Amino acid sequence: MAWRIKETKEGEVLNNFGYIQRDKIVKGVEPKVLGEQFASANFKEDTKELTNDEIDYLNEVNEYIKRLNAYGIKKSNEIKKEISSVIHKVEKESNRFIKLERFFKDKAGVIHDAFIHEEETKQEARVNLRDELNRFRKENNIIKREANYPKSYILHFAWIFVFIFLEALANAYFFGQASSLGLLGGVFIGFITSFFNVILSTMAGFVLRYKNHIVQKVRRIGLTIFGILLLLIFFVHLFIAHYREVLQINPHVEIGAVLKPMIHSPFVLHDMESLILVSIGVLVTFFSIIKGMHLDDKYPGYGVVYRQWKASDNEFLDAKKQLRRLMRELYTVTIRKSDNMMANLENSKDKLEALTLDLEAFIATYESYYHKAFQTGREILVDYRLGVESIYGEDDSFHYKEILDERLIKLNTNMLLNLKMAIDKELQSINEQIDNFYVNQEKFEQKLEEMKERYLENEYIEKVLQQIKRNREIEL
Repeated sequence: MAWRIKETKEGEVLNNFGYIQRDKIVKGVEPKVLGEQFASANFKEDTKELTNDEIDYLNEVNEYIKRLNAYGIKKSNEIKKEISSVIHKVEKESNRFIKLERFFKDKAGVIHDAFIHEEETKQEARVNLRDELNRFRKENNIIKREANYPKSYILHFAWIFVFIFLEALANAYFFGQASSLGLLGGVFIGFITSFFNVILSTMAGFVLRYKNHIVQKVRRIGLTIFGILLLLIFFVHLFIAHYREVLQINPHVEIGAVLKPMIHSPFVLHDMESLILVSIGVLVTFFSIIKGMHLDDKYPGYGVVYRQWKASDNEFLDAKKQLRRLMRELYTVTIRKSDNMMANLENSKDKLEALTLDLEAFIATYESYYHKAFQTGREILVDYRLGVESIYGEDDSFHYKEILDERLIKLNTNMLLNLKMAIDKELQSINEQIDNFYVNQEKFEQKLEEMKERYLENEYIEKVLQQIKRNREIEL
């Protein structure tokens, strides 16, 4: 800053302000010469008072001291601004806990209100889904139980594709010997037949669930469809076996040509490998039907209704988790901001301590300029009186020190000293804040924790949680 002293070859000096210049005061004429001239022109008695020359000298010194005081006032204002800037920052830090509390309250309010608004709009739909679930249970005489369905459909269908793959490999082996395209043709035929077998079997298992339906008509329709699918599946197995046997005799046979012998004697197979092929197909059919039965809840339609309600229920719980996550993040951010307070206080303390050292150096240099002016004034008067005494002889009645103390303007250091006192007082305040910081922070964290829990456990959220709790009890 501009007010700080600067280092030169001559030592520490003020910025843009020089030491007093003796030559400018005496105006190129030595005071001793003027003293001799005065003594030669006046009686000795007239030398007991200050001469006009000496008064002019003192006036020049006083003019310099006036400028020095004006310089001190100007620089005091600059120093005051810098100190005020640091103190203002400290005051902001002093009120930081209050501001952080307001910050947390405002942000938490926004998060909380957004959650409440979102859940209020969804609450009616959630209740409707619950009512629909209860109505479905009542109409279908379902006991108070949760729907049973695969937790992961990906894994469930993966097993179905495993069946397709394994049966396809087996079919590829058996058809590879009979196909005109060899193993490649066998693989193609194997995958086609296996795909239809597993898909039809899975569908049959899914339809078989209708045997549990409360309505007898629906139950009969379901069992009828299951029977049709089962007959179709066995037809496919027998057709594939007959097709393989005909293919061994005539690799270029058309598929339609297999139907005629198959219709006349469907269960007559001449090859053990054909029987094995049918057996493998039936085994895969059995496992695929089981998988199809477990694609959803054993009671038809219950899984769909239950999942719709479950999704809305989980959506609320996810929103609650999101609310807690956002609140925890806000809490963490707020605590992190409070942790920065200590670093800011330490930084302000360091700045004020550095300011103290700079101000002390400035005051010392500022006072040295005044002492230099005082000393220059004394030297000029002494030289002048030496000229007078060279004419009249020595005279001890003239007291230079007293005259200078009376006639010279005093140096104004009050503003600078007051600034130093202000810095010392602020440093004491900062040290007290640092000493009490962790106690205050612990109280602040406890207050934030209470606010956070209050936002998370307010009356409305508890009411909604009770509703969800009742929903989970699975009661009509």
